[in-house]
Amino acid sequence: MLKDKVKIRIQSGRGGAGSKAMFGHRRTGGDGGRGGKVYILGDENTYDLSRYKLEEIYKAQDGQFGMMKNKTGAVGKNLELLVPLTTEVLIDGKVACKIKEHGQKEVVLKGGFGEPGNVSLKRHPRLEFGEPSSQAEKETIELTLKLQSDILFIGYPNAGKSSMLNSLTDAKAKIASYAFTTLDPQVGFMCGLKLMDLPGLIEGTHKGKGLGTRFLKHTESAKFAAHFISLENANPVAVYESLRKEIKKISGDLYGKREVIVLTKTDEAREREIEKAESLFKNKGFEVVSCSIIDDESIEKVKKKFKELV
Repeated sequence: MLKDKVKIRIQSGRGGAGSKAMFGHRRTGGDGGRGGKVYILGDENTYDLSRYKLEEIYKAQDGQFGMMKNKTGAVGKNLELLVPLTTEVLIDGKVACKIKEHGQKEVVLKGGFGEPGNVSLKRHPRLEFGEPSSQAEKETIELTLKLQSDILFIGYPNAGKSSMLNSLTDAKAKIASYAFTTLDPQVGFMCGLKLMDLPGLIEGTHKGKGLGTRFLKHTESAKFAAHFISLENANPVAVYESLRKEIKKISGDLYGKREVIVLTKTDEAREREIEKAESLFKNKGFEVVSCSIIDDESIEKVKKKFKELV
């Protein structure tokens, strides 16, 4: 199951202790090294947030202690937390940063300063009052993944969305011959376009039925919504209108996205039934494309339509 939200505890490195070494009557102790920082790093090869657990504390390395001959201790190793694209990092409920690109790196905690050694204390007497601090920073942060897509696949279970995603892209979404719904959003790439299959909607989704609205955040970036309607249905327009009513209750943003109607399973319908369904939607001003996953020519029609729209 896709893990798209998690709270984790993080801690930067503590500054190293300053050295109080003496050589005869001369102070020779160096400063402690600075503690490591905590970074959030975007990684296109990371799928979700399942590697992180609330019960663990993710720590950067502490700075090393100062040494004789006024040598500063080694700086603690930074900690880099890999996250998928696009992930929001929230601290105290506010967005601290958004990771949108591969390799994007944002610091969320700074390491503690190293304590001054006795050489620094001699040069700067004011440091004897306890500055700078060597304490590490601690925080509980929330990571929220929001999947990105160009075209979002929407439809009731068994409308053919997952099968079409597999046919158009290198995705390997699970499919079934019965009223089965995808349990997680599935993503695939087609000619540079990112397609996402949203888990099937049912009546009452807005009330939490089925999988509810937990995947709604993954719809925000989509440029188009592709409404999949199986021609196994006697009245495709009624199915579409039912779907639209449910979407309106779920999200105004999703309801307002530009649309294309994808009539699926043409191999299950007569030619005149296909033409009638296409005409009904076209007369209402919709972009329409009909297809069957066992017809390569119709798959190419869908590809062409998607590229034209985006």
